[in-house]
Amino acid sequence: MQILLFIPALLVFLYALYRLVKDDYIFIRKGISLEQAFDIAFITLWIGLFVSRALYLIFHLYKGENFFVDFLSVKNGGLSLTGAILGGTLAIYLMSKSKRLPLGRLGDFLSLAFLYSLPLLFLANAIFVKKNELLLVFLNAIVYFVLLLFFMQFLYPKVMNRTLREGMLAILFLLLFSIIALSTSLLLSLKDIHTFINPENFILAVLFILSIFLLFKQLRVSNRSRNVVR
Repeated sequence: MQILLFIPALLVFLYALYRLVKDDYIFIRKGISLEQAFDIAFITLWIGLFVSRALYLIFHLYKGENFFVDFLSVKNGGLSLTGAILGGTLAIYLMSKSKRLPLGRLGDFLSLAFLYSLPLLFLANAIFVKKNELLLVFLNAIVYFVLLLFFMQFLYPKVMNRTLREGMLAILFLLLFSIIALSTSLLLSLKDIHTFINPENFILAVLFILSIFLLFKQLRVSNRSRNVVR
């Protein structure tokens, strides 16, 4: 039942991806059709969903019973957003490398499309959280909506006119997502700060460090390119 409430967010994700991909000259030049882009998106979604469900059970519910039964059970429904991001990121990277797809461009477009859906995901999830967490859920929805406006108004045009390197949007999305998720977790852990130290936050910290590393790598390559042009 819980997953049905996320269908509007899925439709927004697919529509946003359609608008981003349909006339993109890089995809056209690489021979990537709209149908192929959607195939990649669905594979990414399924892998992200699988990892999301698995990590939710491992981090929150699993007590040593039959893992596969619990995985398919609708009674203990629940998903890990961190797991979805992690699974989706790995899927995009592996598919891009194996099929020789433009990793940066693909990561940028899928990150933007997912960013479109995130406010709706949080609003849908508000039904299932505790009352004391509602304010943070709504705050997250607002923060991601503002972030979407910032990305589309200021960063996306720079990628399209090649002022900003491909892949930068995806890296910034991972960086900001990890910061926001860690900050939310910290606020929820104020009554018992020891609960902040958990496996999910460890994954978020790794994502944060990785995105910082990739960001500096992109900036270094950009500076080299400018120096060559001069």
